[in-house]
Amino acid sequence: MLFSDKLTELSIGMANEELKEMEASDPEKYDKTLEMIVLMTEIATHFLNESQEFRAAFAKIHAQFLKYPESREVIKESMAAYDDFKQSEEK
Repeated sequence: MLFSDKLTELSIGMANEELKEMEASDPEKYDKTLEMIVLMTEIATHFLNESQEFRAAFAKIHAQFLKYPESREVIKESMAAYDDFKQSEEK
């Protein structure tokens, strides 16, 4: 099985099960979901550093997202956050 197939299978399976459990559980059980998301973020960061194939896929999906109107609000909020950051650095 290819790396990308394994990653897709793992990601979808974990996300589906965790989301189903989270939906049916009380808020105190969300800590496990948060741990999973943090771990997946760390894994994705590792693959960004190590895999040209992953970087290309990551860039492709983000470039595609920027073509849609839903991205406008994200861009606006990101720019505002960056402006706030720069102002706090200047103080």
